[in-house]
Amino acid sequence: MVVVSSEADGIPAANLDGWNRKSWKLLRSGFQISLPLISRFFRFTSLARQMPGIDPRAGIHAWIVKRFSTASGDTVEDRRKPAFLSLSLLEARASSRVSVSNLEIEGPVTTVPARLYRPKGTTSANVPLLIYLHFGGCVLGDLDTCHTACSLISEQSGCLVLSVAYRLAPEHQFPAALEDTLAAFRWVRTNAHSIGADPTCVAIGGDSAGGYLALAASLCLRDQQQDMPRLQLLIYPVVDMDRRAMPITPYDRNYPLSRADMIWFAEQYMRAPVDAYDPRCSVGRAKSLSGLPPTIMVHAGNDVLLPEGQALGERLAREGNSVTTLNYPSLPHAFTAMSGGVPRAREALVEIANTLSAHIKASAQGRIER
Repeated sequence: MVVVSSEADGIPAANLDGWNRKSWKLLRSGFQISLPLISRFFRFTSLARQMPGIDPRAGIHAWIVKRFSTASGDTVEDRRKPAFLSLSLLEARASSRVSVSNLEIEGPVTTVPARLYRPKGTTSANVPLLIYLHFGGCVLGDLDTCHTACSLISEQSGCLVLSVAYRLAPEHQFPAALEDTLAAFRWVRTNAHSIGADPTCVAIGGDSAGGYLALAASLCLRDQQQDMPRLQLLIYPVVDMDRRAMPITPYDRNYPLSRADMIWFAEQYMRAPVDAYDPRCSVGRAKSLSGLPPTIMVHAGNDVLLPEGQALGERLAREGNSVTTLNYPSLPHAFTAMSGGVPRAREALVEIANTLSAHIKASAQGRIER
């Protein structure tokens, strides 16, 4: 286990693509300082009319992320580094109140990189743990994509957080990312005591593609009649990979994620279109969603994934699961990476973490039925 700085800025040299760290951090600081002034003019833009009710700072950043990540081209490599850099513009520094360590866990094919967050001052040897899967369509992202969010969730919830860098498509297509997710869950259950975690209190969650992977893992474990997570945290999850079959929504051309983007991600992730009919790939196609862990469902406004996320939450509840819903209509998709420049995004992360903590405590006391 390799210890890294708890104040890591989430901008590794490998992702800077020609920028040096100091110049990028200066640019990021300047952007965050000037954003309140720039946002005053947001209401006069066509983007404000396209995304009504959106937080001006978040709206501007969502537009920049979209423009930045697609400016270089449509190949995977063209998108990976620009997407990371543009997302980091509004990212806050990681919490200094958690200790952070990098480790590798045993995967189905090779070792899987992971990062463990532990609240400083934690003395218990049996701390609840959240396995966290980052966003990025199962194509983009790494441990640094959600570094700040994971540190804040750990600090505020009092839980350990294990961020997992699952294999990415198109180099590793479906079901590679899901296999790594399941391997991570089983590894934690087996090795919990060695990292100070409670093996009986392991939650799983993530945002966007990470939310999909979390739910898909729970479904697989249920169907295999194996122990499931204590709780699942689904932040604007992807529900169906066949975007062409999904109904048209008012949010299909919004920022930073559009219907066209989702089609592109699915094309990279799936081996063939038929994969979309597999409930391990499109969780909404599962014949049954009953018998799953208590769920915290988080929705962003003006998000192309909002309608399917709402339908998923309603179906989970209808089929007998405990569901708690958190709505953030003024925040866009990927707001988990905007806590540095959008106060409401940070508030949302804190609320999510507090809800996670409360539900874990209630579940441990038997006040939430599984």
